[in-house]
Amino acid sequence: MKNAIKLFFTYFVLYFVSLALFILFIRTPLLKNMDVLMYRGTALLTLASLLSALLMMLFKKVCKISWIEVKDAILLFVGCVALNMVLFTLIPVTVERSVSVFTLSYVDELDDSFTKEEIEQVFWDKYVKEFGAFDKRFDEQLVTGSIKENEDGTYELTERGEKIVKLFRWVADVFGTDKRLVYPLEGN
Repeated sequence: MKNAIKLFFTYFVLYFVSLALFILFIRTPLLKNMDVLMYRGTALLTLASLLSALLMMLFKKVCKISWIEVKDAILLFVGCVALNMVLFTLIPVTVERSVSVFTLSYVDELDDSFTKEEIEQVFWDKYVKEFGAFDKRFDEQLVTGSIKENEDGTYELTERGEKIVKLFRWVADVFGTDKRLVYPLEGN
């Protein structure tokens, strides 16, 4: 039982090491050439998790600890990737992409009250046009290979894109989300 408590404490500490490394990495120019935040973040959190697992094995070797095994380092790696991915997608990715975050932040900076129509106009003028929200999402689809540009300047969905759409529709069916987003031409 004593070894189990020590192992749990080791997992706990090294998880926070992986989280700290991930935050450090995301704030540096490391992998800045990856334009899609989701891809860059996934790569960096995987690297941070791997380093934590390697630290565990180094700790085992240096301190000659018998209660840490290779499977523990593997479990730590998987756990760190999973937990950090959840945090990353729920918080920073949401902040970067969310209409709600933009709307609430804009309203917070206002000194006066506002109408719904005024905020809707600001959304179109600032978020969509000035900040290039559509362009950013469209360019991400090109980078990820979900759409491709044809020689005549038109675009089309790739096989990869078709698979992603099928996955999105399946998720919408399973979780009962708004079908208009996955069947936009149907409207219902």
